[in-house]
Amino acid sequence: MSAIALIPFSTRITDEMAGHAARGLSLELSEWLGAQDAEPMVLTSAQTEEDGAWRKLVSFSEELSAENVSEFIHGIHPDGEPGEPEFSRVVSGIVDQIGDTKYDQALQVALSVTDVTGGYSRGRFTADLMPVSFGEAITRLFSEIAEALEVKVKTEYQPGTRVYQAWLNMLITRALKLAAQVGAVARDAEGVYSPALEALRLDPQFTVARDQLAELAHVLVMERGFEPDEAVKALEAAVSRSGTDWLTLRTRGHLMLASNKPSPAAKAFCQVLSGKFEAPDKNERMAAALMAGKAFNMAERHVEAQRVLSVAMQAENLRVEAIVESATSSAAMGEPIVAERLWQRALELEPQSISARLYLARLYRSRGELEKAAGQYNQLVHSPGLPREVFGDAAEFFVVNQMHEKALGAAEKYAGEYPGDAIAHVLMASSLNALNRHKRALQALEKAEVCVGVDDIRDLVTRQRRFAEHPEAEHRFRKWADACMHGDADKGELGMGEIIEAFPDFWEAHLFKAIALRRNEKWEEARDTLLHLRAHQELPGIDKELTGIYSQLGEPEKALECAKSAFEAAPEDPTLLTNYAAALLENGKVDEANKYAMRANMLMPDDPATAKLLELIKLRMTKRGIFRNFAATFREAGSWWRFARRKKHDKE
Repeated sequence: MSAIALIPFSTRITDEMAGHAARGLSLELSEWLGAQDAEPMVLTSAQTEEDGAWRKLVSFSEELSAENVSEFIHGIHPDGEPGEPEFSRVVSGIVDQIGDTKYDQALQVALSVTDVTGGYSRGRFTADLMPVSFGEAITRLFSEIAEALEVKVKTEYQPGTRVYQAWLNMLITRALKLAAQVGAVARDAEGVYSPALEALRLDPQFTVARDQLAELAHVLVMERGFEPDEAVKALEAAVSRSGTDWLTLRTRGHLMLASNKPSPAAKAFCQVLSGKFEAPDKNERMAAALMAGKAFNMAERHVEAQRVLSVAMQAENLRVEAIVESATSSAAMGEPIVAERLWQRALELEPQSISARLYLARLYRSRGELEKAAGQYNQLVHSPGLPREVFGDAAEFFVVNQMHEKALGAAEKYAGEYPGDAIAHVLMASSLNALNRHKRALQALEKAEVCVGVDDIRDLVTRQRRFAEHPEAEHRFRKWADACMHGDADKGELGMGEIIEAFPDFWEAHLFKAIALRRNEKWEEARDTLLHLRAHQELPGIDKELTGIYSQLGEPEKALECAKSAFEAAPEDPTLLTNYAAALLENGKVDEANKYAMRANMLMPDDPATAKLLELIKLRMTKRGIFRNFAATFREAGSWWRFARRKKHDKE
């Protein structure tokens, strides 16, 4: 059977909601025809406003004749392009008021079926939709359309409600979902969820409206990037009126993840996986298991994550992704060898897995195995469809480790794939500067200047432009940076001071000067330098430096605050675990200090600083006394006992 085209139904009613209702009716008819094994397609067209801010759907205000329809269809693909659907029959129509009656009280619908091949009408069918009899009228109208299209009716259309206004609001919500999909809903639009909520207020049993609201929320938040708060409130209001099911729970899970609330998200996905509201389709249950695992990992409930991920691994199409996520759990629990083995297994099953290769690259990088990390990053750069974040990560790795030719190659590919990303051109300039190709670096920076978002990385642009225009300043900086870190701290302090005097906005020089001051035990000056730097530029490493400085100044609370901030900003750095544990110990939080120190020891078993810290913790515990140590041990054991009990209950 050839495809059936539906042109969104016209309306003369100027009210915007009436236009949505007309479009929603065409979508409702299309879905019903699809359920009868037909191949319908609603022809949607959108245009961008003159300012390019957002799009609007194209609609008609007059009824289309058979000639208009034929001209419209032939105008879509006049030469019959290969791969395009061929339409032989088209449904069009108009929705209008009945006299002076408002559209939300009654509607007149006239639908026509046109044979495009012959250019003639196969019939025009009308129905008056009144609150009392709209169900029978719309069912009869849809059946007449199916007969004109020569579609065999398997099941008659069922509105799902006896309340006309509830049904009308459902159509509006369906049209709003389409508008959201094509970007025709403005971010400042108000009351997007109101029609569906009104439908449920009028008829709480009208679950179709609830499902349409859930799908609309998913599109707006997960696909269009809208804020999730309003969607969460609307979904909760809908569920409070009409109850819940697996579809609304799945949507709730995604919205909770978007709201950065992983624990409620995990709970929702687990309900879709099994229990009273489990999804009827096995594929949906397996997908819910995978999402639950991701949510548990985000909530740092890694044992529970691995339990549900083992279920997701049963689905062949999700196995690799589940293995990658399970490896993430293992890494977070201090099992890097297990994680490495799982990521390698994922690559054996799917060599093109970007996530598995990226995690491996970062693991090798954290362990200082630069050759292995470079190998993984090099393969990533040549992978098709690489996200911009991965391009940036690879290029940054090559730059930091002075693999400048590889960095340039990665940055060029990044800029080629995403020419509008300012950071791509800045990374290219960084590589070119390192290779003493300063003229090309300036050209790359000029391209960065015209990209959207360049102001967010203005400090990087300034640094690379200074490097290209004054390469001698960069060489002096690198010379004195090495002195600040490992050599003569006095000379490093003086050298950085000279650079800062010449270039006051050379913020990295301020950081290294503070490091030199810290090494020279000039604690107050080092602190003031770092606080001045933070006020102007938030560079990585400030909190790490302030942790030790505040400790030396006798301010353990501030040291703990900085240690926590540093750890949260770079949780993959195990040395920050040791710093955090030391700050906890200094603040008298022995049990927490022991927990983080043990985790650091698993990641860095031969680290002398961590070993010394564990000795201090052991000594503090010995002095604390047996009873308090027993209580701490009992609390830890109690958490495992509760988990084991839950696991036993699940098996039963």
